[in-house]
Amino acid sequence: MKIEDSRVSPWLIGATAVAARVVAWWNAFATRWNPLAVIVVAWAVLTWPLLVWRGFHGDEGLAVTAARSALEDGHWITPYLYNTRFIERPTLLSWMIAAVSSPFGSVSQFTARLPVILFLLAGCWLIYMLARRASASVPAALLGALLFLACPIVQRAYALATADMVLAVLLFIAFVVWWDGYHAGRISIGRWSAIGVVLALAGLMKGPQPVAYFAFGIGLFILITRSWRQLPGFILAGVICVIPIAAWYGYVYSPGDEGNWAAFMRFKPAAPLSNPVEAIFHLFNETMPAALLAIAFFVSIRLYGSERLPPGFLKATLCYGLAAAVVILFWPGGSTTRYFFPLILPLCVLAGLGYDAFMKKVPLAVLPGLAAGFGILVYALVYSDIATPLLPRLSRSAQLDAAHITELVKAAPAPIFRSEGAGLNVFALVPGRIRNENLDALKSIPAPAWIAVDPEWAQALRAARPNALRVVMPFGQDEEWRLLRLEK
Repeated sequence: MKIEDSRVSPWLIGATAVAARVVAWWNAFATRWNPLAVIVVAWAVLTWPLLVWRGFHGDEGLAVTAARSALEDGHWITPYLYNTRFIERPTLLSWMIAAVSSPFGSVSQFTARLPVILFLLAGCWLIYMLARRASASVPAALLGALLFLACPIVQRAYALATADMVLAVLLFIAFVVWWDGYHAGRISIGRWSAIGVVLALAGLMKGPQPVAYFAFGIGLFILITRSWRQLPGFILAGVICVIPIAAWYGYVYSPGDEGNWAAFMRFKPAAPLSNPVEAIFHLFNETMPAALLAIAFFVSIRLYGSERLPPGFLKATLCYGLAAAVVILFWPGGSTTRYFFPLILPLCVLAGLGYDAFMKKVPLAVLPGLAAGFGILVYALVYSDIATPLLPRLSRSAQLDAAHITELVKAAPAPIFRSEGAGLNVFALVPGRIRNENLDALKSIPAPAWIAVDPEWAQALRAARPNALRVVMPFGQDEEWRLLRLEK
């Protein structure tokens, strides 16, 4: 087929007609209903079933167990996982979970995940609001917010009690507060102080490094625009941010902690992560619906310019999203996709603007992003509201194992011991005192006792005490752990 014939090919005509109908449908839907109500309904439908039906998984056990230790043992400032110090980073999310759980007397799945899903909702609202302030139409701004929910990496974190979601939204709050002041022509000392407080909260969420998204991004913007009048406020925000973070590190410090901090901050990584090429590939896959429309936005800038945008908006957004991301991308120890989480929110804003640029002129250009976004949202709906309740072993094995272990312990009370990695997501839901011990200590603990270890340790323990130990049950998503009973 000749290139000039492609303009009138039946395939292109048909595809363009389909794209135009999809765009028309979306525009009619988005303007018929209150967009904030649409965001709230989508958020509630996709996340609330996970509060109850989805068992703890991934790294949730870390934050939840630290919250339990704060609530039950008073370890609020220095985090503990049962009787083991966990000081590789601050754990503000655990403190939030403990505070929310305090009126109920214990940490539950609901109280552990409630802060995360509320920040998810706040992130959607901020994307919509910022897109509207950047002259996006209501359908485009609403699409940007829903594309945030459609990114696979966000979908997996809907109700995940880990710091990534909350951290990304806090950093975006700081950016939006800064941009509103800059766009208005002046950023007051009060606004800079508020930014410093928000950045401090972000730093207490997962350590100081992610704050570089704001520090590098806005610092670069100040540099390239030569807006030197912002420097005093920028420095003030930095000082306010640093004080509580430094205070926490100083409070918990014990000789030898430097190694833990260096490993966590990837200065001395325990294992290499993805190289830049792999990281970009993974990031695109994890953000594909938004990434496709963000690419369309940059094409539209090339074709039509950026006159509709507020002065400096594109430059500020790119500085915020990319300055630290480029550093992370080429970090010597490698990177993983969750390190780019703060980039996703501005990416979704640009995706909404990309939809606006092409929805009338070339609707076919936005069809891939719309199809991917709506397709993933439908998948998320089926997963959250149908598969999760109906497939208990697949979705809530940690819940089921915890309930079974709790019943066993109630029937035969005894202290509970575990190796440091054994069933953290399971034991986060098992009430009572639980202790971490090494293999040598487990070989000599007094009977009766319950012991949770991996199969290799279970074999070693049974060899050491053959007449006193028995395997009661395997547990874990893949039955990777063993629960033992030690009798007198």
